[in-house]
Amino acid sequence: MKTNTKKIFNVRQLVILGLMTGMIFLMGLTPIGYIKTGTLSITLITIPVAITAYVLGPVGGAIAGLMFGITSLISAFTQPSAMMVALTEVSVARTAVLCLVPRILDGLLIGLLSAGLKKTRIPTAVSGAIAGFGIAFVNTLLFMTSLVLLFGNTEYVKNMRADRNLVVFIIAIVSVNVIIEWVSTAVVTCAVSTGLQRAGFINTKAKTA
Repeated sequence: MKTNTKKIFNVRQLVILGLMTGMIFLMGLTPIGYIKTGTLSITLITIPVAITAYVLGPVGGAIAGLMFGITSLISAFTQPSAMMVALTEVSVARTAVLCLVPRILDGLLIGLLSAGLKKTRIPTAVSGAIAGFGIAFVNTLLFMTSLVLLFGNTEYVKNMRADRNLVVFIIAIVSVNVIIEWVSTAVVTCAVSTGLQRAGFINTKAKTA
């Protein structure tokens, strides 16, 4: 009996999803995914999430974001930073939400953005860079906003905020390290998305730059 069920992903897209999922877990559970610099790290794991969101759209982006969140949650208990130690002592459940929800939303939102960009005539190199920058930027925004919403009444976060409002607090967090994260994700996503389009993994209206 034939069905008209439409596949979410074709074989090539499943290959990309599998490769990027493996890379997310490799980077998320080993030191290569983060460059430790103190309270906040440079997060390189956003790169495979960005590539997945750009290539596969919102569904793929949400799945990649979930995988990112799962690795963050595992790390929060197996190799926690000083922040995660403080947060898990307050609430394990809220820490789980902090690790998972912002990352899923990040992948979903940038997947939606990427789907829209690919319908335009913006060159792949440019739209890929936008998606890469966007995933790193939105990750920072959602994570810090969630941190305040979930743990804003704790002494740890109160000391971090120092009575600053949310916007000023996030701006204060945007250090050189965070900017490096944003730029590196944009550059690598730009290069990889261009290569994948040339290899036939991405269909867009735009010509490869």
